[in-house]
Amino acid sequence: MKIAKIISIFVLISTICVLMILAIVNIPKQKCESLKITPHTNNECVILTPEDMKQMLAEAHIDIIGKKIKEIDLEPISELLEQNPYVEKVNFIHFSNTKLLIDYTLKEIVLHVYNNNGEQFFVDSKGNLLPFTKKMTDYLPVANGNIRQAYRKGATIQKELRPIFAISQEINKDEFCKAQFRQLYLNDENQVELVSTIGRHIIIFGDEKNAAEKLENLKHVYQDGLSHLGFERYAQLDVRFKNRVIAQKTNQGL
Repeated sequence: MKIAKIISIFVLISTICVLMILAIVNIPKQKCESLKITPHTNNECVILTPEDMKQMLAEAHIDIIGKKIKEIDLEPISELLEQNPYVEKVNFIHFSNTKLLIDYTLKEIVLHVYNNNGEQFFVDSKGNLLPFTKKMTDYLPVANGNIRQAYRKGATIQKELRPIFAISQEINKDEFCKAQFRQLYLNDENQVELVSTIGRHIIIFGDEKNAAEKLENLKHVYQDGLSHLGFERYAQLDVRFKNRVIAQKTNQGL
């Protein structure tokens, strides 16, 4: 009885294995029936959507749906993604039965730059310059003023953008600062100024040195001082000096 049971189990397992092998062998002969594209991003906006990816494939004349799996070359698809300026990494491209899976990670865009010629571009979390696109709808920090660097494919932040980038990175670490300081302006002395979303005062920030400490000092001034005295009381706040915030009153002298 035990022997018959063992034989039955063996036959069942063998049958399953044979069916699986036949399925694997026959898959390349089948046609691709569907496409699943999965982008990953740390931004709220998905700057390269599955629909965008399908359009890229169509424009590159890469046919997938309805084509035999063995005739589909995955390398051009990978190259297409790798050449896209917004793609950080191609995670995988492979078939699951008759479905093609495309999975990729997008670069995290953290800064929107307007240079002194009025040109726009983005900066990602690693300091790479990315071309401007209206598809990016996130409410990003804006950098403008005496910025001479222009977008160039493959370029990274240089010179005057380095302190702005470093300061914006510190701002992004704190929810209060992210909501309060949305614009970074480089003045003619190459000093960074912050423009507050509340009030009409200017904040002289200087460079990126001790940026975290400066922002913490500003945070205390806003929460413990200006929230009680009024945000229109001062025309300028200067945080360039260690553990000090120098305030200049408005002409009204409130």
